[in-house]
Amino acid sequence: MKRINTDGLRLRVNHFLAVILFLCPVKAWSADTPSPAAGGAVKAPGGTQPGIGLSLEEVVRIALENHSSIKSAEYQIGAQDAVVHQQMAAYYPSVNLNNSYRTSSSGGGSSGDSNAFDSVSSAANVTMTLYNFGKREGSVQSAKDTLDATRYAYNTTSNNIVLAVKQAYYGVLQANALVRVNEETVKDREALLRQTRGFYDVGTKPKSDVTLAEANLYLAQANLIVAQNSVDTSWASLRNAMGVDDFPKQPLAEQLTVVAFAMTLNEAQEAAFSARPELRQFNALLKAQDQLIAVARRNHLPDILFGSSYGRQNSNQDGKLFPLSPNWQVLLSLNIPIFNGFQTTNQVQQALYNYRSIKEQERLQRQQVVLQVEQNYLNLSASREVVKANEAAVKAAKENLDLHEGRYQVGYASIIEVSNAQITYTVAQTTYVNAVIANKLAVAQLLNAIGAR
Repeated sequence: MKRINTDGLRLRVNHFLAVILFLCPVKAWSADTPSPAAGGAVKAPGGTQPGIGLSLEEVVRIALENHSSIKSAEYQIGAQDAVVHQQMAAYYPSVNLNNSYRTSSSGGGSSGDSNAFDSVSSAANVTMTLYNFGKREGSVQSAKDTLDATRYAYNTTSNNIVLAVKQAYYGVLQANALVRVNEETVKDREALLRQTRGFYDVGTKPKSDVTLAEANLYLAQANLIVAQNSVDTSWASLRNAMGVDDFPKQPLAEQLTVVAFAMTLNEAQEAAFSARPELRQFNALLKAQDQLIAVARRNHLPDILFGSSYGRQNSNQDGKLFPLSPNWQVLLSLNIPIFNGFQTTNQVQQALYNYRSIKEQERLQRQQVVLQVEQNYLNLSASREVVKANEAAVKAAKENLDLHEGRYQVGYASIIEVSNAQITYTVAQTTYVNAVIANKLAVAQLLNAIGAR
């Protein structure tokens, strides 16, 4: 008759007792996020419901209202608008009032000079450019075109601020999600440590399993501290991007989901050519410089000027200072430039070279726009595929972890296998979070590349 192996039976009984006494469920995903087994898209921990918390639109609005770069660009628009009005002053007359009192002598005597006399005068003068063959008009139009360029520069600044805010906002979103991942890892390793200690207490697992579980838990806790610190630094970056001195930490409304983008590459490039403020700024600068070329060439042409004055003056040279005698004059002049040392010729050359320089800068900027749109479009396309791959990796890593935990609970797997499965799952979750954030950043950068927000 075959003898029953009592030692093996006792070992199996001890395993099941340990499972009943110490088994704790391991939560793989946060309560507000569906698990891969539940079907649908996998969402990484850290997402919040829409409409709850700080939205990206609100953050952008705060930045556009408070950032010093935006305000500086607004002041530059105001300064250039003042330049336009300065140039328009050429359409109006210039009026000034001159008053003088003078003591003089017509002789060379040293003392008691009987030829010394006093004089008093007061006169209002009016001068005005009647016509200067388009020089006045060209200067005004150049200033207006430069004002348009300044407005486009403001739009460029705004778009860059919006991009920086989005990047910082997604940085906070990423940091929050990684905190959730690490919190979950800590809970899993705490549960594993409790199980291992239970097994050790009943004599089914060695002390080395307990020490390994403890070491893994301490490492997870250290990673959680790093992740929590990253949240603080991310919020500091967000406050800086918003241009505010203080802003309280709060939940975010954005979710960790993949963002769709409907344009083709050619459509994105065409949209960039028509919308990028940098290109439109160069176009306005070229128009302004073209007007300056015309003004410089017209400096060879004459100016027709009008002037008039009316006042009173007198002197006591004849022994009587008052009353003052009226005095007036009207002047119409034609100033014809003949030669000024080739100054006008060189002014034309300067304006032409500036125009060509701006033209080359515009060509370079256009090439940069093409490159930025293409690179960001390709990055976006790749990011979507990377998210899909990492989504599958998370699901597989979760299944692998469940299998090894079950095998460990009944004694068919070692703690090293469970630890490796936990590490694989944590890495898969972390990589998935990073992939989704990379997708959101790619969309933000592509929108910036085509001149949108």
